[in-house]
Amino acid sequence: MNESNNVGDGMRKYLFVLLSVILVISSFGVILPNKAYACSCANNPDPKTALEKAEAVFVGKVIKVKQERKQQGVVGAIEYRDANLFEVDRAWKGVKQSQIIVYDFGHDMSCGFVFEEGKSYLVYVYKTDNGELYTSYCSRTAELSNAGEDLKLIGEGQEVDKQVNLEGEMKQISNKDYDMEIFVGGIAVVLAIVFLIGMKIRRKHQ
Repeated sequence: MNESNNVGDGMRKYLFVLLSVILVISSFGVILPNKAYACSCANNPDPKTALEKAEAVFVGKVIKVKQERKQQGVVGAIEYRDANLFEVDRAWKGVKQSQIIVYDFGHDMSCGFVFEEGKSYLVYVYKTDNGELYTSYCSRTAELSNAGEDLKLIGEGQEVDKQVNLEGEMKQISNKDYDMEIFVGGIAVVLAIVFLIGMKIRRKHQ
């Protein structure tokens, strides 16, 4: 009987240690701060300069907005951003297709530009070092009804001729933490196996 009790106590201690490890690792995703970005629009360019420096400039209607969660590894810094799918009406540079996905840091960041589905915007786009297209509050991006000054100075733009559908790419964008879900799921499987083995050992000593 003592031997059986010792086995049971050992299994309980082992399970307690494993659960403690899971809780500690899981907490990293909560306590790690998100990336912070300083914002200053002191040197906001005029429309013609913004057009010259931008990677792309276009007018388009927002079809879909989705939040995306980015993290380096399981315990890296967490960053949230918005992916905005536009149906392009006309363009001045950098856009030759009917749809484009542009990222921004949303309302959670000081320079984030919040787009609304169904509304049209004049968008100034910049490319990051890894090739992604971004815009921000300081880029002169504006709702079309408020972009009269810019449109007067940069001209009419041109219609795009290449028809594309990027809704499939938008479906792949998610704000879920899949790495942590897979990790916790794996630990749960290990715990279940350990529990079953422990029960089998305990039966043998009864």
